[in-house]
Order: sequence, then C-alpha cells, then structure tokens
Amino acid sequence: MDATAIRDQIKTHISTITGIPVGQIADSASYVEDLGLDSLSMLELSVNLEYSFKIKLPLERLPELRTIDDSVRIVQDYTDPARV
Repeated sequence: MDATAIRDQIKTHISTITGIPVGQIADSASYVEDLGLDSLSMLELSVNLEYSFKIKLPLERLPELRTIDDSVRIVQDYTDPARV
C-alpha cells in the first residue's frame, strides 16, 4: 500500500474520532496539540491502525505516533516487506 492510501485511511480514522473534516487535517498536524487527541483517543487510533492495516504495533512504538506523517512511516514499517 502506498503512502497516500495509508495517509488517507489514517485521516479518515482521525476524522471519525475527532469530528474534524478530513480536508482540514494537515499531514504534519500534531495529534495532541493541533487535533486535540487525548490518551484514550490515541489508543483508539492505534487500535484502528492495527485493525485497518492488519498489523501489530509494539507498545514501545506508540509514543512515536505524534503526526500523520509519523503514523504513515510506522504503518509502512509493518506493512512493507522490503522495510522489515
């Protein structure tokens, strides 16, 4: 799956969680500062990512989820066999 498709899916999840329209979510927006996600919302996002992309995110990687760009890189780490 390419980065654009991953990014679009992540933005859709964020929109569902926050109610912010997908078109208003910047790729570099901070989940906490810009989008207002709290720890429970971040947990919901990580579960959604695991389910959507059929991956298992190790707990030690969760603090790395700070922006959509960060999330795209992490999802690619676990979905792209060439990167594993």
